[in-house]
Amino acid sequence: MATEKKKDNPLKASQIFGLPVFEKSLPRFVDRAPGITQHLYRLKDRDNGVNRFNQGGWQSPSTLQQTRHMDTRWLLERLYRISTNAIQSLDRERNIKDIRMVSCWANINYKGDWIAPHEHPRCNWSGVFQIDSGEPDTDNGEQPLAGHLMLLNPTPGTQEWHGAGFVSFAPVTGSLLLFPSFLTRMVAPHLGEKPHLSLSFNLRVLHPSS
Repeated sequence: MATEKKKDNPLKASQIFGLPVFEKSLPRFVDRAPGITQHLYRLKDRDNGVNRFNQGGWQSPSTLQQTRHMDTRWLLERLYRISTNAIQSLDRERNIKDIRMVSCWANINYKGDWIAPHEHPRCNWSGVFQIDSGEPDTDNGEQPLAGHLMLLNPTPGTQEWHGAGFVSFAPVTGSLLLFPSFLTRMVAPHLGEKPHLSLSFNLRVLHPSS
C-alpha cells in the first residue's frame, strides 16, 4: 500500500498591531526531527552556549546557519525559502537585491526557563521554529501562557485605549512564525516536563541602494 506524502500547509499571512506576520507548519519536519534534536543535544554537550536573553536554559552561538549537519541544513533551507517567499510577496514594488540569514541559534528551555523581552533592530525579519514544544501544560489555569511566544505591542499607551498589550502564540511542534525584527518579543516560562526546543533566526533584506 502506497504511503501518502505529507504536504506542507499553505502560508498563513495576518496582521497584528497593523504589521505583517506569517505562520506555517511543516508536516514533513517530523521525519527529520529525531536527527535535528540529537544534533542540538550534541552541540549542547560540546558548548556551554551563550547568555543573551535566556533566563536559564541553553542557547547556542548564533552561527547555526553555517551548520553542515544534513537534517538541520534541510530544515534551514526550507525556513529560508518560506521566509524569502513571504518577504517578497510584501515587497514586490521594490527590487530586492538579496535576503540573507545573518544569524541562527538553538534554544533549549527546561521547566521554569524563559526568554526575556528583546529586539533585533539591525535586522528586518525574525523567525522562530518550534522543534519540540516540550509537552506544555495546557491545562494549567494559573499559567495559560506558559511557553508562549509573545509579541508586544509597539504602540505606547495601548492599554489605556483598551488595545491588546501583546499577542501570544502557543508552541506547536513543526510550526514557523515570521515577524518584523523590531518587535519586542519574549517567551513565557516553560512548564512542561520535557525540554522545549526551538530555532531562532534573523534575516536582512538588501535593496540595490543598500
